[in-house]
Amino acid sequence: MPIKAIVFEVNFTVWSGILDPQKWGKGHSARPKLEDNLERDVSDKRIIRDVSDYSREIRLFEDIPKIIHDIKKRRIRLGFVSKDSPRAMCDRALYFFEYPDENYKDVPIIRNVDFDETGNGDYINIFKNIKGWASAEGGEILFFDCHEESLAVERELGVHVEIVSHRTGVTWDIYNGAVKKYERGGGGGGKGPDTPYYGQPKLGKLLGEGKFSKVYEAVDDDDAVIKVLKNWTTEQRRRLLEIYAVIKTGRPFDPGSNQQDQYLCMIALELRNLHIINELKDPKPEDFSGWFKMKKIQGTHVWKHRLYRKHPFSVEFQEFIKSCMYLTMDAIEHVVKKYGVEHCDAHFKNVVFDFDGDKPVRASLLDWGIAVRMKWDGSRYIRGDDFQLIVPIYSDSKPGMKYTPDEFRRYWIGWMVKTEYTALWSRNVITSRDGEEFLKDLNWWYRR
Repeated sequence: MPIKAIVFEVNFTVWSGILDPQKWGKGHSARPKLEDNLERDVSDKRIIRDVSDYSREIRLFEDIPKIIHDIKKRRIRLGFVSKDSPRAMCDRALYFFEYPDENYKDVPIIRNVDFDETGNGDYINIFKNIKGWASAEGGEILFFDCHEESLAVERELGVHVEIVSHRTGVTWDIYNGAVKKYERGGGGGGKGPDTPYYGQPKLGKLLGEGKFSKVYEAVDDDDAVIKVLKNWTTEQRRRLLEIYAVIKTGRPFDPGSNQQDQYLCMIALELRNLHIINELKDPKPEDFSGWFKMKKIQGTHVWKHRLYRKHPFSVEFQEFIKSCMYLTMDAIEHVVKKYGVEHCDAHFKNVVFDFDGDKPVRASLLDWGIAVRMKWDGSRYIRGDDFQLIVPIYSDSKPGMKYTPDEFRRYWIGWMVKTEYTALWSRNVITSRDGEEFLKDLNWWYRR
């Protein structure tokens, strides 16, 4: 696939340093317009200084003129972006910095820029526009940056992103290697899963987004969805593998107060659990690089059913959600007995149902991040030693606890009722006073 456009973040990628509007043009002889404070060094044309403070400078990385010459020679369209520096300052710098044109005459870089999108940090929209302007698919655009958060452009739009060192910027070897790699059609390079988002399939419609991840339809598999973690890094992968090596054996991993380890432990548990219950489609947990494809669970959330709109203290509502809760309990027990994993957060947001009219007939569980090992020995359920990072309200799921089938059902049905009615009063559907009074007697709920 040919490369139709090559785009650079300017700061730390094209030149060393940053054109920071909060710092440039602040000296005693500063000029009113920020861009007027940029001046090319008289002895080195690859350096631009701040006329109000000569100690402040940016330096064009050595190979950039050669790289731009090659881009224009190949008739590839050229673009620049910057999320931290105003366009006027960037344009002035790109005017002072030069490259050799087709006649090897030094000319200002700015004269041959096709996409000047500096001064705008909304990279997703910028690259959507560039795709249109260049009549290019995401895989026909190459973007160089030193910030790993720019990998979001690759995840969402399919643009090839090369992360470079802020110390060296884009070198000729990096540029030439990337062009050769992607023009051959290689998407992941030779680094394998250590490369963030290595091998990630093409993403379809965005289905949902949380603080740490997004979930998409899988273009190539109607029976799957793809979960993509935000801002995944090689360093995170290395630590994740260490954590996964512990928990896959059933041994507990305690992340303590380390927030990064807490985050990675949740990911490791979700991967392990999905793998155990045969819902992880790709990749293997050991090959995780920031995304995974999992089985699409079909069904309807309970709040979309008409009976859920009845008053929470009405007979219709209670009989309806009681049936849903017992089907959820059936699903929990089925997975424990078949796979040895206990879902520990089966509130209605994490369950979907099949309905036959007003009758719920089957429950399916979602979101396996909060789940632990559990064994059924033929007479009792025995919880494993997994460290449970998040313990939902009303939960008492300590490692090693043992339950008869009746005790296990009473425990989880009680938890579901309390969790549901607490959610109802938190949404002001009922008052907390009425809800707390209602929860004092759950005997009816324990009878199926």
